[in-house]
Amino acid sequence: MGVEKKKKTENASDIFLSNMSHELRTPINTILGLNEMILRESQEETVKEYARDIRQAGNILLALVSDILDFSKLETDKMELTEGIYDVSSLLNDLINSISLQQRKKKLDLQLEIAQDIPYKLFGDEIHIRQIIGNLLSNAVRYTDKGKVTLHLSWKEVSEDVIEICVIVKDTGKGIRKEDIPNLFKAFQRMHSVDRSKAGGTGLGLAITDRLIKMMGGSLEVQSVYGKGSAFSFKITQKVVDRKPLGDFEKQYQESLRSVEAYREKFIAPMGRILIVDDNAMNLAVAQGLLKATRLQIDVAASGDECLNLIQRKTYHLICMDHMMPGMDGVQTLHKIRAMEGNPSQDIPVIALTANAVAGARELYLKEGFQDYLTKPIDADKFENMLIEYLPENVVYLTKGRDDNDADAQTEEDGELEFLESQLYVMGFNIRNGLRYMGGDRALYGKVLHDFHSILQEKETALQDFLKKGDMPGYAIIVHSLKGNARNVGADDLADEAFELEKMSKAGQLEDVTVRSPILFGMMNRMRKSLQSYLESQSAGEPEEQPRESEGEEEISEDRWIRTLKELAARLDDFDGDGAAAKLKELKRYDRPESDKKMLRLCEKAVNDYAYDIALEVVNTVL
Repeated sequence: MGVEKKKKTENASDIFLSNMSHELRTPINTILGLNEMILRESQEETVKEYARDIRQAGNILLALVSDILDFSKLETDKMELTEGIYDVSSLLNDLINSISLQQRKKKLDLQLEIAQDIPYKLFGDEIHIRQIIGNLLSNAVRYTDKGKVTLHLSWKEVSEDVIEICVIVKDTGKGIRKEDIPNLFKAFQRMHSVDRSKAGGTGLGLAITDRLIKMMGGSLEVQSVYGKGSAFSFKITQKVVDRKPLGDFEKQYQESLRSVEAYREKFIAPMGRILIVDDNAMNLAVAQGLLKATRLQIDVAASGDECLNLIQRKTYHLICMDHMMPGMDGVQTLHKIRAMEGNPSQDIPVIALTANAVAGARELYLKEGFQDYLTKPIDADKFENMLIEYLPENVVYLTKGRDDNDADAQTEEDGELEFLESQLYVMGFNIRNGLRYMGGDRALYGKVLHDFHSILQEKETALQDFLKKGDMPGYAIIVHSLKGNARNVGADDLADEAFELEKMSKAGQLEDVTVRSPILFGMMNRMRKSLQSYLESQSAGEPEEQPRESEGEEEISEDRWIRTLKELAARLDDFDGDGAAAKLKELKRYDRPESDKKMLRLCEKAVNDYAYDIALEVVNTVL
């Protein structure tokens, strides 16, 4: 009787644990969602830093709750395998994305040993296979401080339509003591090593991983040398759906890394609206991150159903759609988009985002109705070229950039850059940062540097006036503007000092601001005098600008053009629609390159739509 009562108590406990862990996910997801909005919308670096800490802690909490939920399902025999068709390449891409942030932060090498001839499409429980390998990879990164993490994937034939896959995750981390290895797969067990205990966790990860592998007919093996590293491995069978070989995944991955490292946005489109659909949260984050500098308005959906709900409420210019998603896949979702009546996005371009890079993939997606397709890991350069091609021309503003293929011009420019850098460094300018903010446009940087010199005295006078009045809100506005101006030209030390005073003034700390302001004023004064000498030396000996032949439009100097644009920006910043419209009318009279005319058209459209913040972003691209 006592045994039966104990069993009922354990069952009730398991059910309670399962229900509670499931219910906890809803408020945690809400917290993380709202926190993400803070990260996207806040302009305060201090607030964003707090929000990043919240996100990190929230994700850890969510992972712990998920572990408890999985464990309770296993304990109550409610865990079921859900099999389906999946792409090996997509699986690998998701796994690498899941650890890439922490791997790069710790400066670890990621070595991929992926069999190129493995069939690219298999049938099995992709969700739990991803969870298994993901747990092993995250542990490897967590307990490795230097060296590398290796993901090995090989296979062998079992029968005509069945293969055995072998997965090995190796690291050069702390390793595990011999006496601790037998306890690795026990629930809630933690290693006695002090270093490992600092990493946190429930002690459930490997217990869950071990049980899931056993459910699939395999076993988890471990080899470890304490102080040198560990290797976890398992083998399971999977059915073959398509025997086309995966190909060189590692090469594709390395190319995507190089693309990201060399990235510089080719366009901005503040009024462009796109929807990205992918069931993997990390993939959504990667795609959003790649497009951040383009200023596109980006919505995301985690499923085909969510996508269909969104397009009934909002109009988009383009949709990027993952192919392999649980429930309704990308192809099925596309067909429903095209068939949905009263859908404003019914005929817009839809691009397939997929890890399916085998021969004939393009033809397959075009046949299904996609305009194009892009393989994962996403190549930033190809992604932007595709968006430029398929987004409406009237929302895309191409940015200026040099020809990176011109080696001779590049060498000459590097030499000039080193000379300029040596001149400006002693004045407090990091020219490389300044050029990065200007998209590499040297001429634009020169104009902005000249304007920066002209506003330094103006800003200092305004700050001193507000300080005398004790007006901290007014002081905060000016010093915030100075911080941005300084950052744009690479005056990083001045920007940092302005940021400190901005925080103090917003907190109303008049006494602290009064004590610290002379430091800022001294920096501004020295920078203004040094910059004056530099600009005079740069202009000496330059030929006078020859007037261009009239083309029926008024001529305007670059300095006056920039000043007028700044006047427009000020009106937009004050939400002065009538003033902005009048200033736009004035600017449109002048003879300017087509890129500037297009910028004015985009700005005018935004003003007409009362989207003054978007119009300001458009103007700021040339300021």
